[in-house]
Amino acid sequence: MKSPLKRASMHKLSIGYYVHHHGRGHARRALAVAAELPVTVTLFGSNLPVETSPEGVRNCHLPADHEEGIVADSFAHFHYAPLGVGGIRERSRILVDWFDANWPCVLVVDVSVEVAALARLCSIPVIYVRQRGTRLDMAHQLAYESAAGLLAPYPWELEEPTAPAHLRSKTDYAGFISRYRRREFIKEPSRATVTVLTGFGGTDFRADRIIAAAHVCTDWEWTVVGPVQPIGVVDLPRNLSFVGVVSNPDEWLHDATVVIGSAGDGVVGEVAELRGRLVCIPEVRPFGEQQSAGKILESAGLAICCMDWPEAEQWPGILKRALQLDPDRWAVAADGLGAKRAAAAIMRIAAGTLQET
Repeated sequence: MKSPLKRASMHKLSIGYYVHHHGRGHARRALAVAAELPVTVTLFGSNLPVETSPEGVRNCHLPADHEEGIVADSFAHFHYAPLGVGGIRERSRILVDWFDANWPCVLVVDVSVEVAALARLCSIPVIYVRQRGTRLDMAHQLAYESAAGLLAPYPWELEEPTAPAHLRSKTDYAGFISRYRRREFIKEPSRATVTVLTGFGGTDFRADRIIAAAHVCTDWEWTVVGPVQPIGVVDLPRNLSFVGVVSNPDEWLHDATVVIGSAGDGVVGEVAELRGRLVCIPEVRPFGEQQSAGKILESAGLAICCMDWPEAEQWPGILKRALQLDPDRWAVAADGLGAKRAAAAIMRIAAGTLQET
């Protein structure tokens, strides 16, 4: 008897793409990859981007998976499975209905062990996006082993040292995925400039710390891009400005002599593609995700990594060290083809799993 998987027609393939709600990086990565896929893509998530999606990309907003006062039990094979949350029942129903209505399909999961398990139990092939840090716990192993394929949004040269061989062999390495493309002719600004990029995923980048750093680095022009604001501060240093949230920080990233940001894949990928000099300050994330990424980047000579926000008097020396970074070294990690490689891997895995006979 032929497998139902093998009888499915690839001509009507649909791709679902689950987007984690934390921060903006997962959604931006999903949009970049979806734009390169040759079939209709449906993005699922509770924090999807508000900007216009590329042609062929649909947004399906999911309800939140948490309720005030409800605490999740801890299980070895699940990271988050609370009882009594109506939003989880509703989002599960939406996903299961989509699986049924859009077969043959695959689901890209970036990221959730529980969503991946739901899809697999519904007989749907899963392509799981890997993240940084030490993720050898049982819950991650469940997601990795049950997935049809794994996708890394970074190059194999920057793989986690602790990643076992069987995990590496199952992984397609896309390289960094960015919404930007490298510019060939980079004009150095007349004055040394710093762009501080702050995000939405919970941050230790505080206005008072940035103000103190700008006070002692008077030879540098500082610009802060993102939601961090100097609330209640009247007398800002003359070399510091806060521009707030912008839809596209391209010009501030491209023109910066040095970028200060987190060690998240989104920030790193954008700086890498624009060939910037990066001082990364890892944010606190589960499984030591950003701390691990920062160490790897510094070891490869791609960035300066500070595990905690430095004292103000340390910043002149840090910026001096950052000037010694060679932006062309990013070529090993970012060549503008990350999203294309990710899309190609998704289509290849889908074809291999849903092959016709």
